[in-house]
Amino acid sequence: MNSYERTLAVLNGDIPDRVPTFELLIDKRVIKAVVGSDDYPAFCEEVELDIVVTGTPSKLYEEKPLDAARGLYINEWGIIRHYGGETVSVPAGGPLVNPSDIETYRPPDPYDERRYRELSYLLKRFKGKKLVGMHLHDALNYPYYLRGMERFFMDTIENPDLVYTLVQMSVDHNIAIAERAVDMGADFIIVGDDYGTTASTLMSPQAFRTFIIPGLKKVVETVKAQGALCFKHCCGNINTILDDIVETGIDALHPFDAAAGMDIAAAKNNYPHLTVMGGVNCAAPLTDYPVDALVKEVEKVLEQLMPGGRYILASSNSIHHRVKVDNVLAMWETVRKKGVYS
Repeated sequence: MNSYERTLAVLNGDIPDRVPTFELLIDKRVIKAVVGSDDYPAFCEEVELDIVVTGTPSKLYEEKPLDAARGLYINEWGIIRHYGGETVSVPAGGPLVNPSDIETYRPPDPYDERRYRELSYLLKRFKGKKLVGMHLHDALNYPYYLRGMERFFMDTIENPDLVYTLVQMSVDHNIAIAERAVDMGADFIIVGDDYGTTASTLMSPQAFRTFIIPGLKKVVETVKAQGALCFKHCCGNINTILDDIVETGIDALHPFDAAAGMDIAAAKNNYPHLTVMGGVNCAAPLTDYPVDALVKEVEKVLEQLMPGGRYILASSNSIHHRVKVDNVLAMWETVRKKGVYS
């Protein structure tokens, strides 16, 4: 099997030749340490990743410097982003300070060609060889980026009509991009809004069911109606809304962070038609363990999660710059040696 066939088998509920591998984000410093440049496609070939995906959604939009010395930029949404030490910048302010600002606000054009450049390149290089996808948002992130998190959460109580408007705007925008991506040949869309902290969901479960889950469901249903797969990435403790997320019809869920109280083995057992993605903590094992200890950890994960298929190995979030290069390479090498189905 090649990577594409292997991953598709798992997602269809069949047993592949071995466990597929995936990472949502890989820090450029790790990529450069392996291939000598920040060439993500070359890296994916070198380490034999089975699934490739476009970068963080924020990079789909043009950015202009506000204060480059402080790492502050403003993008096409009017959202200020702060660049620190990680690959993904942090939202630092939005344009909708007052509720009335929505009356004249217009989101970016979803059909601008810059949104599709990376996907086009990945498709040309990997279509039919690896599973190729696009990383987008769904129903939560853009609304709270535009209003600011505190104001947005207050809006769910004081101004629910505004919340519905912002969620619909986000859903419509992401669906437009997803539909074009699938038309171009994308095998899957992964929507990456985070719903939880390490302790609980960001809002009450009821608020998620009222405002966010219907939007997520619309994105998932649209993607699948187009003939593509739809994955969900969601950090944090989302146990109280896990049923709701799975019931939207997603094909796979990533990453089940054990440090946030998520149990990937239990989810694999409880949702037999769901493919689970994750298993290896991106903190201590990948950042601090000696290679031999890391290998034993990965072997333990494989022993637990391989049986019956429906499992794709990944870190518990991403390959960030503090991850030891030798450890991440040993993780994938262990999958190739020990993640084989008889």
